[in-house]
Amino acid sequence: MKRFILSSILVLAFVNLSAQDLKSYAAEQGENLQEIASKFQVDLLTLRKLNPSISDLKDISGHLFVVPAQPNFSLNSTVKLISYDVSPKETLYSISKTYNLKVKDLKTYNPFLFERGLDYNDILRIPVYELKDKDLDINQSIKNSEFSSLMHLVLPHETKYGISKKYGLSVEQLEALNPGIDEKEIQPGQFVKIKRPVEIKSFPRPRDENYVYLEVDRENSIQSISENYDVTEYDLLASNPSLKFEGMSEGLILKIPQIDEAEFFKYQKFTFEDKLKYFDTKSIAVMLPLNLERTKIDSIDFGSLLKNSNLLRISLDFYEGIQMAIDSASARGISVNMDVYDTRNDPSHVSQLLTEDFKKYQAVVGPLLDPSLKKVTNFLSRDNVPVISPLVNPKFEFNNLFSTLPKDEAMQELLITYIQKSWSDENMVILTDSISKPIQRKYTYTFPDLKVVNQEDSQYLQKMDIQPHLDLLKTNWFILETENIGIAEATVSFLKSYSRKGYDIRLFTSKRNSFYDDEISNYYLSDLQFTFPSISKSHLASADSQTSNAYYIKHGASANRYVMRGYDVMMDLLLRLTYAKTLQSSTEIQGYTEHLENKFNYTKNEFSLGYENDAIYLFQYGKDLNIEAIDLSKFLRAGE
Repeated sequence: MKRFILSSILVLAFVNLSAQDLKSYAAEQGENLQEIASKFQVDLLTLRKLNPSISDLKDISGHLFVVPAQPNFSLNSTVKLISYDVSPKETLYSISKTYNLKVKDLKTYNPFLFERGLDYNDILRIPVYELKDKDLDINQSIKNSEFSSLMHLVLPHETKYGISKKYGLSVEQLEALNPGIDEKEIQPGQFVKIKRPVEIKSFPRPRDENYVYLEVDRENSIQSISENYDVTEYDLLASNPSLKFEGMSEGLILKIPQIDEAEFFKYQKFTFEDKLKYFDTKSIAVMLPLNLERTKIDSIDFGSLLKNSNLLRISLDFYEGIQMAIDSASARGISVNMDVYDTRNDPSHVSQLLTEDFKKYQAVVGPLLDPSLKKVTNFLSRDNVPVISPLVNPKFEFNNLFSTLPKDEAMQELLITYIQKSWSDENMVILTDSISKPIQRKYTYTFPDLKVVNQEDSQYLQKMDIQPHLDLLKTNWFILETENIGIAEATVSFLKSYSRKGYDIRLFTSKRNSFYDDEISNYYLSDLQFTFPSISKSHLASADSQTSNAYYIKHGASANRYVMRGYDVMMDLLLRLTYAKTLQSSTEIQGYTEHLENKFNYTKNEFSLGYENDAIYLFQYGKDLNIEAIDLSKFLRAGE
């Protein structure tokens, strides 16, 4: 399988109540549940959910209930409340840590705690999170990771014994790693710390491997998998540590190393030279909004560069690049019959353009924006005519859709892979804003010992928010994931200040927003060896090619990135159609293709429809403000 899967992500439902949503109420003599529910305008089921211990009571008189403070209250369906008997010497802090909660969350669901302290006779309501079926494989990537220290998410029906067995621990060892769970059962949604036995390292990881992924069914055995995938039992155990303790079980996701065949072709360049053989005239349709007046758009996220840009100018630049590609293809003996359609940026007009004649095209490039693009892709999906999305990542799926822009998730996976492969003993720290919290979970799943910066002031980052997490005796790898220009600017400035004081710091991000160009000093980024993935190499000097020179001679200016992208998208399409009979069959190419500023490696989506481009550059600021491309094949093939 060409797609390299790193990890799963779990987004938990957060407690979304405030202290004003619930209050305490002592039941009066002779009062029943229905009367209490009516008094506070809440249904009986919600009242029972808010008070899980009432089923054990014969007489509710004087019992302290939690009830809604306002009418029309509804409890988050993803939150389940369980009752908890407080033991002597327990505190709100110790209970909150046991259940991975904040103290204020406990108080929110037990409002009497706002009025008095905790008593060991209290029965608390503890919010736990009901996990969906799609979350049930969240620990697969953790169980088969190479780390000895990690966090396991407790799933429904899991026990301490079952979890201990998965990781080769005894129940006593698990309890020792997680103080507080020795006297009580664990709960779904809770995290428990795992430290694998040292002996697991007796299986060295195979060198230079890629993986295919297999979901085990009742027909599978280690012997049958070894024979079918030409892999030894030794390599299976090395790549899947959970097998050593848990054995084979239906539904288990196995990583199967493919050492000799794959060899990370994904990160090696493929060239079309001497491989072109289908020289029939290519029939291509291009659909662009070419008659728009000056119209600003802000719904496209292409490196934030389409924001506040003129759609007509972008279309004309992109079309200029397409024409340059056709000229270059002609010089190689490739003839093209190209029809250009004006979409007017109007989906209803696009519907009128679509006729049976479109089935004759080998590919359609465009439209640029989602509504029109969806109409075209849907219309041509029945005949499997490829539709190329050149400037946006569509929010829909079709089997004939080719997305040319790598997704943010692919950028994150590449950076995490690079850090994982390159990490030795650096001190790792992460800072995220509220929007980027899901990304933080990816990092913490892969790097359990990652230090997390928490802002004391939610509005402003302080220098002292960062300093406690830095190590003066180690190299510090600082991961910054934020959409907030203020946080980014302050963080880079603070890190530069600490580097002057002797701290060795390297800065990473998976999304290099435009404010890194406009608002942040390149000198600071250079000193911090700023490292980031990119969909194009526009950060480097433009290629000194005949194509870019020809554009300069014609227009008296250098080609911008839309011209370059128009050239690269069309040139790649024409070469692929000359290399293979169809665009779909060209995706079997082993390796990425590259032209002026962009590269392409189309992969069939594993869990959705269509094809995605996952070919990404990884850049690092060097000395003297130089930006250098990191050789991905070199670091990914390096043994450990």
